[in-house]
Amino acid sequence: MHQPEEIIKDRYRILHPLGTGGIATTYAAQNLDTGQDVAIKALSLRRLKDWKSLELFEREGKVLSQLNHPAIPNYLDYFQLDTDDDRRFYIVQEIVPGKSLQDWVESGWHPTELEVREIGEQLLEILVYLHQINPPVIHRDIKPPNIIRQSDGKILLIDFGAVKDTYRHTMTSGSTVVGTYGYMAPEQFRGQAEPATDLYGLGATLLFLLTHKTPADFPETRLKIDFRSSVNISPELADWLENLLEPLVENRLTSAAEALAVLKAQKAMPKAKKQIIAPRATNHHHLAGSRVSIKITPGKLEVKIPFLGWKLPSLSLILIVAILNISFFPVILFAANQSPTLLVLLFFVLLLEIKLLGDFLLNQFGRVTLEFRETKFYLKWNFLGIQREIQGNIHDISSVQVFPTLFSIQGYPIITCALQMRFKTYRFGSGLTQTEREWIAMEIAAFLGKPHLIKR
Repeated sequence: MHQPEEIIKDRYRILHPLGTGGIATTYAAQNLDTGQDVAIKALSLRRLKDWKSLELFEREGKVLSQLNHPAIPNYLDYFQLDTDDDRRFYIVQEIVPGKSLQDWVESGWHPTELEVREIGEQLLEILVYLHQINPPVIHRDIKPPNIIRQSDGKILLIDFGAVKDTYRHTMTSGSTVVGTYGYMAPEQFRGQAEPATDLYGLGATLLFLLTHKTPADFPETRLKIDFRSSVNISPELADWLENLLEPLVENRLTSAAEALAVLKAQKAMPKAKKQIIAPRATNHHHLAGSRVSIKITPGKLEVKIPFLGWKLPSLSLILIVAILNISFFPVILFAANQSPTLLVLLFFVLLLEIKLLGDFLLNQFGRVTLEFRETKFYLKWNFLGIQREIQGNIHDISSVQVFPTLFSIQGYPIITCALQMRFKTYRFGSGLTQTEREWIAMEIAAFLGKPHLIKR
């Protein structure tokens, strides 16, 4: 569409083509106003074969405008231009130095296992960022040409032309197959994608770096790539890669956060054989000395916190509150004789105290059950027949946290786990030890692909 030295929008001077994809051409250009070198992706309406291509292009521009990560080139501009016989659409991004992993391999580069691990870690950190956005951003085209490696080893992710950016698109099937053969997870052939879909593309990319072979060239057993005999790497890394390349999405690691945690654990303990827990097969996770149980089955995580016994500090607080409430009744009776308005006010204060005490009893002594199924979560408390249950949407959870409340018992802060939403916080587990709370928060965050924070 454009030639070198051509000026677009009175601002961008075309330098040379960078590459041509399925629906668009990307050019290196210079912003004449600022002198900045940029990458311009151009799409011609006249050359389109279907409207889906334009939808993907516009979606890419929308998603890029919302991203802010040091390993994703900055979005700069989006515009369209009309000619006598065409309408053209443009996305302008920061251009970054470096070569794609595809170019590195074609130039003869053979990365070591340590280098492959470092690339995997950097890419997973990018995916953790993308997948924790509400709604999750799924790249859907993780492959060597879309990953830039700079001379210092820094990794950047480019080309969001296949991205899915809405919760509806993310979690349900569609009619368009987007991706690259060999790097596409099997569910993409059905028009489906979820965060674990990007993990498959990551695994296929790292396999290409290790072998210089396209994943599609490997033999398969029941759709599963058979690569063990073609690589010379540690068994731990091979196990991890094999998990990423599981053809059934329910058998892969559940999230980029969990995949990253496993990879870093291997790096920290290179001599220890760390078993990867198949997170979506039926598994019971245990913490030594804890009565809390965590069970993960296909598409579901369940946490059960039993009655943990009576604790003296908590009982003393209950006694104090009970005495205060009993002593409150004469005040209410006196207020009834003085002022109806004061009576109503004191009555509401008493109800608030009773509610706070009930919530405390449920959190401190009640049996707690958490369930995360598909798109919903359920949080239930039960204590001496007192029950409370809430439910909500998983995509509304921004993080899983462990932190002190505003209240304390005899000078000791009450520390709880919490599902942090945008406008609400659901607390649980105040009767647990700090180790148990941190363990539960980490397991839930890993399963959901959400960040977890620990504050003391």
